[in-house]
Amino acid sequence: MSNIDFLLSRFSCGSLTQPAPNYDELHQILSTAMRAPDHGRLRPWRFVIIGKEYREKWVRSLEKILTKPDSCYPPAYITKIVQNFSNAPLILALGFRQFHDDKTSISLDEQLMAASAATMNILNAVHVLGFGAKWITGPIDVPEITELLGLKKPYRMIGFMFIGTPVEGSEAPPRVSVDDYVVNWQGSAVNFKIDS
Repeated sequence: MSNIDFLLSRFSCGSLTQPAPNYDELHQILSTAMRAPDHGRLRPWRFVIIGKEYREKWVRSLEKILTKPDSCYPPAYITKIVQNFSNAPLILALGFRQFHDDKTSISLDEQLMAASAATMNILNAVHVLGFGAKWITGPIDVPEITELLGLKKPYRMIGFMFIGTPVEGSEAPPRVSVDDYVVNWQGSAVNFKIDS
Protein backbone atom coordinates (compact mmCIF):
# COMPACT_ATOMS: atom_id res chain seq x y z
CA MET A 1 0.00 0.00 0.00
CA SER A 2 1.36 3.43 -0.94
CA ASN A 3 1.73 6.15 1.69
CA ILE A 4 -1.18 8.07 0.14
CA ASP A 5 -3.41 4.98 0.12
CA PHE A 6 -2.45 4.38 3.74
CA LEU A 7 -3.53 7.92 4.70
CA LEU A 8 -6.74 7.44 2.72
CA SER A 9 -7.46 4.32 4.80
CA ARG A 10 -7.58 6.24 8.11
CA PHE A 11 -10.99 6.62 9.71
CA SER A 12 -12.47 7.47 13.09
CA CYS A 13 -12.96 4.21 14.97
CA GLY A 14 -15.24 4.11 18.00
CA SER A 15 -15.09 0.33 18.49
CA LEU A 16 -11.79 -0.07 20.33
CA THR A 17 -10.29 -2.70 22.54
CA GLN A 18 -6.98 -3.42 24.25
CA PRO A 19 -4.12 -3.11 23.71
CA ALA A 20 -3.62 0.63 23.71
CA PRO A 21 -0.23 2.02 22.69
CA ASN A 22 2.48 1.33 25.25
CA TYR A 23 4.58 4.13 26.77
CA ASP A 24 7.15 4.24 23.95
CA GLU A 25 4.50 4.09 21.23
CA LEU A 26 2.46 6.83 22.90
CA HIS A 27 5.57 9.00 23.23
CA GLN A 28 6.19 8.60 19.50
CA ILE A 29 2.56 9.37 18.70
CA LEU A 30 2.49 12.51 20.84
CA SER A 31 5.84 13.66 19.42
CA THR A 32 4.18 14.05 16.01
CA ALA A 33 2.12 16.91 17.47
CA MET A 34 5.34 18.94 17.67
CA ARG A 35 5.47 18.97 13.85
CA ALA A 36 2.11 20.68 13.41
CA PRO A 37 1.94 24.03 11.58
CA ASP A 38 2.33 26.65 14.28
CA HIS A 39 2.51 30.38 13.49
CA GLY A 40 4.81 32.04 15.98
CA ARG A 41 5.99 28.71 17.43
CA LEU A 42 3.69 29.12 20.39
CA ARG A 43 3.13 25.35 20.62
CA PRO A 44 -0.28 25.99 22.18
CA TRP A 45 -1.40 22.35 22.29
CA ARG A 46 -1.67 20.60 25.65
CA PHE A 47 -2.57 16.94 26.21
CA VAL A 48 -3.58 15.11 29.38
CA ILE A 49 -3.31 11.30 29.44
CA ILE A 50 -6.02 9.56 31.47
CA GLY A 51 -4.58 6.11 32.04
CA LYS A 52 -6.21 2.91 33.25
CA GLU A 53 -4.96 3.31 36.83
CA TYR A 54 -7.06 6.46 37.33
CA ARG A 55 -9.92 5.57 35.02
CA GLU A 56 -12.41 4.64 37.72
CA LYS A 57 -11.76 7.89 39.59
CA TRP A 58 -12.11 9.87 36.34
CA VAL A 59 -15.41 8.20 35.38
CA ARG A 60 -16.88 8.63 38.89
CA SER A 61 -15.94 12.32 38.88
CA LEU A 62 -17.33 12.79 35.38
CA GLU A 63 -20.63 11.13 36.28
CA LYS A 64 -20.94 13.21 39.46
CA ILE A 65 -20.40 16.44 37.52
CA LEU A 66 -22.82 15.55 34.73
CA THR A 67 -25.61 14.47 37.10
CA LYS A 68 -25.60 17.58 39.31
CA PRO A 69 -29.10 19.00 39.87
CA ASP A 70 -28.40 21.96 37.57
CA SER A 71 -27.11 19.73 34.77
CA CYS A 72 -28.89 19.97 31.42
CA TYR A 73 -27.68 16.60 30.13
CA PRO A 74 -30.34 13.93 29.52
CA PRO A 75 -29.84 10.58 31.29
CA ALA A 76 -29.28 8.71 28.00
CA TYR A 77 -26.40 11.04 27.12
CA ILE A 78 -24.81 10.61 30.54
CA THR A 79 -25.08 6.81 30.29
CA LYS A 80 -23.43 6.90 26.86
CA ILE A 81 -20.60 9.19 28.03
CA VAL A 82 -19.91 7.07 31.13
CA GLN A 83 -19.89 3.89 29.05
CA ASN A 84 -17.58 5.37 26.39
CA PHE A 85 -15.10 6.72 28.93
CA SER A 86 -15.19 3.48 30.93
CA ASN A 87 -14.49 1.30 27.90
CA ALA A 88 -11.89 3.34 26.03
CA PRO A 89 -8.48 1.63 26.24
CA LEU A 90 -6.71 5.01 26.54
CA ILE A 91 -8.06 8.56 26.84
CA LEU A 92 -6.31 11.72 25.83
CA ALA A 93 -7.81 15.07 26.85
CA LEU A 94 -7.10 17.64 24.13
CA GLY A 95 -6.55 21.26 24.94
CA PHE A 96 -4.62 24.37 24.08
CA ARG A 97 -3.22 27.31 26.00
CA GLN A 98 -4.67 30.62 24.88
CA PHE A 99 -2.04 33.31 24.49
CA HIS A 100 -3.72 36.74 24.55
CA ASP A 101 -0.99 39.00 25.82
CA ASP A 102 0.60 41.87 23.95
CA LYS A 103 3.69 39.79 23.22
CA THR A 104 1.98 37.89 20.41
CA SER A 105 -0.06 38.95 17.42
CA ILE A 106 -1.15 35.36 16.78
CA SER A 107 -4.94 35.20 16.85
CA LEU A 108 -6.81 32.71 19.02
CA ASP A 109 -8.21 31.24 15.82
CA GLU A 110 -4.68 30.47 14.62
CA GLN A 111 -3.81 28.96 17.98
CA LEU A 112 -6.89 26.74 17.80
CA MET A 113 -5.96 25.71 14.26
CA ALA A 114 -2.44 24.80 15.41
CA ALA A 115 -3.82 22.66 18.26
CA SER A 116 -6.27 21.01 15.84
CA ALA A 117 -3.45 20.31 13.36
CA ALA A 118 -1.42 18.76 16.19
CA THR A 119 -4.41 16.58 17.04
CA MET A 120 -4.69 15.47 13.41
CA ASN A 121 -1.00 14.54 13.43
CA ILE A 122 -1.74 12.37 16.47
CA LEU A 123 -4.65 10.68 14.69
CA ASN A 124 -2.43 9.89 11.71
CA ALA A 125 0.40 8.60 13.94
CA VAL A 126 -2.05 6.34 15.79
CA HIS A 127 -3.06 4.90 12.41
CA VAL A 128 0.56 4.46 11.27
CA LEU A 129 1.31 2.35 14.35
CA GLY A 130 -1.69 0.11 13.69
CA PHE A 131 -4.05 1.48 16.34
CA GLY A 132 -7.40 3.22 15.99
CA ALA A 133 -8.78 6.42 17.47
CA LYS A 134 -11.81 8.63 17.72
CA TRP A 135 -11.82 12.37 18.49
CA ILE A 136 -14.94 13.47 20.36
CA THR A 137 -15.86 17.03 21.28
CA GLY A 138 -18.00 16.52 24.35
CA PRO A 139 -18.42 17.13 27.16
CA ILE A 140 -15.93 20.01 27.08
CA ASP A 141 -18.16 22.96 27.94
CA VAL A 142 -18.44 22.09 31.64
CA PRO A 143 -16.16 24.22 33.86
CA GLU A 144 -15.87 21.51 36.53
CA ILE A 145 -14.48 19.07 33.95
CA THR A 146 -11.89 21.48 32.62
CA GLU A 147 -10.87 22.33 36.21
CA LEU A 148 -10.63 18.64 37.11
CA LEU A 149 -8.15 18.20 34.24
CA GLY A 150 -6.21 21.40 34.99
CA LEU A 151 -7.43 22.98 31.73
CA LYS A 152 -9.25 26.05 33.08
CA LYS A 153 -8.43 29.49 31.64
CA PRO A 154 -6.06 30.37 30.04
CA TYR A 155 -6.49 26.84 28.68
CA ARG A 156 -9.36 25.68 26.52
CA MET A 157 -10.52 22.17 25.67
CA ILE A 158 -11.02 20.92 22.13
CA GLY A 159 -12.15 17.42 23.01
CA PHE A 160 -11.05 13.94 23.98
CA MET A 161 -9.43 11.19 21.97
CA PHE A 162 -10.08 7.50 22.57
CA ILE A 163 -7.16 5.32 21.43
CA GLY A 164 -6.85 1.55 21.23
CA THR A 165 -6.94 -1.40 18.86
CA PRO A 166 -9.84 -1.48 16.40
CA VAL A 167 -12.29 -4.27 17.16
CA GLU A 168 -12.02 -7.03 14.55
CA GLY A 169 -14.33 -6.29 11.66
CA SER A 170 -14.16 -2.49 12.04
CA GLU A 171 -14.40 -1.03 8.56
CA ALA A 172 -13.80 2.40 7.15
CA PRO A 173 -16.87 4.13 5.73
CA PRO A 174 -16.94 4.47 1.93
CA ARG A 175 -14.69 7.19 0.58
CA VAL A 176 -16.43 10.43 -0.33
CA SER A 177 -15.46 12.05 -3.65
CA VAL A 178 -13.26 15.09 -3.17
CA ASP A 179 -14.69 16.60 -6.38
CA ASP A 180 -17.83 17.76 -4.55
CA TYR A 181 -15.73 19.87 -2.16
CA VAL A 182 -13.18 21.46 -4.51
CA VAL A 183 -13.59 23.91 -7.39
CA ASN A 184 -11.19 25.92 -9.50
CA TRP A 185 -11.52 29.67 -9.07
CA GLN A 186 -11.95 31.31 -12.49
CA GLY A 187 -12.13 34.97 -11.66
CA SER A 188 -15.47 35.10 -9.84
CA ALA A 189 -17.16 33.62 -6.76
CA VAL A 190 -17.38 29.83 -6.84
CA ASN A 191 -20.22 27.40 -6.20
CA PHE A 192 -19.58 24.04 -4.59
CA LYS A 193 -21.37 21.03 -6.05
CA ILE A 194 -22.12 19.67 -2.58
CA ASP A 195 -23.88 22.91 -1.58
CA SER A 196 -26.00 23.30 -4.73
